[in-house]
Amino acid sequence: MILVTGATGLVGRHIVPALLQAGYRVRCLVRDREKARTLLGNEPEFYTGDVTGPASLDEACRGAEAVVHLVAVIREKGPVTFESINVQGTRNMVAAAERAGCRRFVHMSALGVRPDPAYRYAYSKWLGEEAVRRSSLAWTIFRPSVLYGRGFGFFDRMDQSLRMSPPPFAPVPAASSRFQPLAAEDLACCVVLALNNPASIGQTYEIGGPEHLTYGQMLDIWLASQGRRRVKLPVPLTLMRLVVPVMERLLPDPPVTSVELKQMELDNVTDLDAVEKHFGFKPRTLAQGLAELK
Repeated sequence: MILVTGATGLVGRHIVPALLQAGYRVRCLVRDREKARTLLGNEPEFYTGDVTGPASLDEACRGAEAVVHLVAVIREKGPVTFESINVQGTRNMVAAAERAGCRRFVHMSALGVRPDPAYRYAYSKWLGEEAVRRSSLAWTIFRPSVLYGRGFGFFDRMDQSLRMSPPPFAPVPAASSRFQPLAAEDLACCVVLALNNPASIGQTYEIGGPEHLTYGQMLDIWLASQGRRRVKLPVPLTLMRLVVPVMERLLPDPPVTSVELKQMELDNVTDLDAVEKHFGFKPRTLAQGLAELK
C-alpha cells in the first residue's frame, strides 16, 4: 500500500496510474474525494485530509508501507504559503509517516533548490528536503526540472501570457537561463523504478529531459505543436521586475510572479543523460511529449 499526497496535481495524475499498473495498492490523500475520483477513477482508495492538519495524516498513513509526497505550492495565496505547505506541510507528513511505521518515503522536490532565502520558493523546497533527510525513514528525493503533462502546468502559464499579449507578438524574458523539460509520465516511471530499487534509498536524483532549452526555445517548440506562429519580443528582466509586481497587484492570477521571475536568474538543468543513467531509459524530447499530449 502506497499513500500518495497531491494525487490530483499534474504529477499525481501520472504517478497514481503508474503505481496501479505496477501492481501497487494506492491510497490518495485528497481534499475533495469526488473531484479526485473523477480524475483518478475508482481503483485507488481516497482519504480526506490536508498536510496542514496532522490528525488527518495519521489516519491516511495507517497501514501504508510507503509515502509518495507530492504536495507543494509554487505560488502563495492567503494562508497557503511556502512555509505552511512546502516546509511545515512536509514536516507534518514526515512525522505522520514515522508515527505510522511507514518504511519508505519518496519526496518530490525541484531542481534548483538551495539554502538561500533570496530565492523563496527554492529555499522552501530546500527546507522540506531537510525535514526528509533528517527523518528515520528510508527516503528518496527527486529534483525534476520543468514538468508538463495532463493537468495545469508550465505551458498553460505560457499560453496565459500569450493570451494577454497582442498578436502577432509573444513576450519572451531576455534571460539566458536554461530549462530541461521533462514529461510527467517519464517522471512517474522513475518514481516506480525507485520504489522497486533498494539502491535508491538515501539518494537525491536531479533529473530532466534530454534537452537544455531557453524559454524562447521552449516557446518555439510549444507553438509548433499547436500549429501557431508568433513573433518573439524579448523583454529585459529589468523591465519585467517593474511590470510583474504591478500585475500581481492587479490580477488575481498573473502569468508570472516576482518569485518565479527571481528564479529565472538561475539555470534549471542537470546532466542530459540523468534519467538514462539512473533509471535506464531515455525520456521524451519536448516535441515528442507535446505531440503525444495533443
